[in-house]
Amino acid sequence: MAQSFDLFGNKKYKARISELEQQTRGLRAENQKLKARVDKRGEKTKNAIARKQEVEEVLNRAHQRITTLENELTVLREESSKNITFSGTYPLNRSGLENIVFGLGSMRSKSGTLHSVYLNTNARTSDFEFGDTIDADCIHLFDQIRSYTGKVLFYDEEHCISVAVVPPFVIERSDWVTADAFDLTLLEGMLAHSATVCALYAHAGRTVVGIVRGGGRGGDRDDGGGSEVCAEIVRTGVQAKHTKGGWSQRRFERGRDQDVTYHIKKVQEKLRELMEDPVEMIIAGGDLSLTRKMLAGVKIPVIEKRVDVDGNPEDIALKVVWAGRLYRL
Repeated sequence: MAQSFDLFGNKKYKARISELEQQTRGLRAENQKLKARVDKRGEKTKNAIARKQEVEEVLNRAHQRITTLENELTVLREESSKNITFSGTYPLNRSGLENIVFGLGSMRSKSGTLHSVYLNTNARTSDFEFGDTIDADCIHLFDQIRSYTGKVLFYDEEHCISVAVVPPFVIERSDWVTADAFDLTLLEGMLAHSATVCALYAHAGRTVVGIVRGGGRGGDRDDGGGSEVCAEIVRTGVQAKHTKGGWSQRRFERGRDQDVTYHIKKVQEKLRELMEDPVEMIIAGGDLSLTRKMLAGVKIPVIEKRVDVDGNPEDIALKVVWAGRLYRL
């Protein structure tokens, strides 16, 4: 049989094609392996980023708590330096204030020895001549209470009760009333408060901004009566405090300052958005030095409060607006 000749080199090309197809299959298999590896690394990176965000959130909240505690510690140091000793101090929300008003309103004195002393933020007990009607130690303690809204003293000459209340809203006029019942008119008026208030609870990287409308008697909320609340969190990336010294610290602080400045700008944008409808006042808590920067140039009256609150944005807004304090003298 005659031997066939491959005149056009088909066998050679077929072998080459087979070789290339085999290489292609190998490369495709390798590509699949690499793709799976990249996908796995991408998933790890995604998880790492999510974890990093969670850790930063925890750090920011811890920093918020530290800032608030530092503010409270400052107040306690000032009080301890003046040898101030209260029988007890208790935070008040709206329902707590309502209970205090109810309890005090039930008290009566046949001899008319119940004293109600209202002081605005600019007044001191020395503005009144109490004489021997109110115990001097009680007056001293009451005079040392710091408040951005004013304070009220309820005192019984028979020593049945001696308490001070820091109210949620500003006391406009100082007064002293002695009668057979405590004068609770001003606090009752606050409980019937129906104005629109902007709440600001500020910390670097995480600030709650909200609007609280109304708040008169009634409603299901413990902290806000019948209030209508809308609030949200403004979040931006602000790194936790740096502890190292030298150039590293200075570079870090410059970066952090830029982050804080950006956060302030974003909060101011949200404030302008929320306050398109008129508000009567702004009540600010959290990092007060930061709130002052956020509210620079604002013409609306601002009430500052040293409060430490948590919860969802609506709860935080209500707690800031209605935050007060009870002192047992």
